[in-house]
Amino acid sequence: MSALTTGDRVTHPNQQEWGLGKVLSATPDNLDVFFVGAGRKRLSRSFIKLEKAEGAASKHRLLDNLLETSQIVSDNFVTIPMAIERFMAKYPNGFEDADYIKSVREANMRGQKMCTQLLGQDELSRLIADGDFNAVCDRARHVESSTNLLTKSERKVLHEALELPACQKLFSLALVELLYGTESEEARFKHFLRTLGILELNKWPFATLFSFIRHPQQSAFIKPTAIQNAAKALCWRINYKPEPNWKTYDAVARLYSYVRTNLLEEGLMPRDLIDVQAFIWSVAQK
Repeated sequence: MSALTTGDRVTHPNQQEWGLGKVLSATPDNLDVFFVGAGRKRLSRSFIKLEKAEGAASKHRLLDNLLETSQIVSDNFVTIPMAIERFMAKYPNGFEDADYIKSVREANMRGQKMCTQLLGQDELSRLIADGDFNAVCDRARHVESSTNLLTKSERKVLHEALELPACQKLFSLALVELLYGTESEEARFKHFLRTLGILELNKWPFATLFSFIRHPQQSAFIKPTAIQNAAKALCWRINYKPEPNWKTYDAVARLYSYVRTNLLEEGLMPRDLIDVQAFIWSVAQK
């Protein structure tokens, strides 16, 4: 144990339920370690003999994406099992719970259905080919209104921006590229952000709403306060910046993927990222 140093992956021989850990800092007398099943622990080198993990046994997605050491607060850490217990206390039947479906899922599914009908690839391409950018923006407003993802003030800003003829063409072309373009997801996202910047709509909810509604199996929706609180509780590093950017979005997408995998392993069976998002947002709620 004396050779252990910052960054090493370890296990506690007498606390197997703590799972894999990462050494956050080391002194001659003590080790500051974060364990995926127990959070941050300060251990004496004299009394505890941790075992170093190497190779495949040292791999863990949370430890690979862990918050900066200065941001980790032990008392605030929420393990996935703890989060599941909290979610199930509110929705005993999990993602099949009638209250969950009515209060959370229905609105998003309504938006997804409307988006498929009004802003499907063929329909959107036809409107753009006809130069009917006003119709595209009118449909985008209807799709957004069918969900409960934006606040009233956010909705007002978006709808007013899409009423301006000078903005409609820019938004329409960027939207079709975001949803159905052939470039990489990163390239399409960055292009959409550039357009939003021109339209003075460069905020996280606007940047992620339409891709989330249209492609809920793969695209994440970001509400700044909710995702920051949840990521902090889960100790996941999302590199958050107020201005939308690919680095933060990619980190959030990895968090969604990590949580989704854990939920599947626990038998909760999320259908898509609508379910995963609802679960993640519940993590930060006291």
